[in-house]
Amino acid sequence: MAEGIIGLAASFLVIVSLILWLIILSKGKFWVLKSIVISLATAFSIVVLISLKNFIGWPSKSNLPQQFQLHWAIIDEPNKIKNTNGAIYMWVTALDKENESKGLPRAYKIDYTRKNHEEIMKGLISLGDGIQQKGEKVKIKEDIDTEEDLSNLQEIVIYELPKPLLPEKDKRRTEQGTTSSDTFNALEIDPETGRPILEKDNE
Repeated sequence: MAEGIIGLAASFLVIVSLILWLIILSKGKFWVLKSIVISLATAFSIVVLISLKNFIGWPSKSNLPQQFQLHWAIIDEPNKIKNTNGAIYMWVTALDKENESKGLPRAYKIDYTRKNHEEIMKGLISLGDGIQQKGEKVKIKEDIDTEEDLSNLQEIVIYELPKPLLPEKDKRRTEQGTTSSDTFNALEIDPETGRPILEKDNE
């Protein structure tokens, strides 16, 4: 995020510098007007650079990932007195089909709906119990209770993040009826001493 803002500010400064360079090299009069343009362009560049820093950390209004891990959320309920529609602020990480992270956590802002409120609260309670939560976008129902444009709404469901599947071990039965694996050798315990038997005497 910070690198993108710095790159955007640097690109803007390069464009302004080229404009100023063309103004300075251009022949003709109107030096007073040129001086004013140069001063305004320089001041505007500084203002843009300072203003861009204020956007670092603000939640994105872009679409949520189709599947994501929910880290935390804040619910801002609608307030008729203050004439606010409400919003839900979420801190999530995009997931792939195998529930692996696809990047770094990002902050998102979505429109408030009662359904989203209930799902988020359910997820936050589970997070408080130490249970990781997964979210998924679902299709908006046409009978949803809102006056907003449905194309701008993002309805979600929250549920427990499935645990990763462990690779199956290639097990086989030995002649003694015990189970062994190709990945490791089990240690036998001496019942008298309680210590592992590292070497066996050949009979």
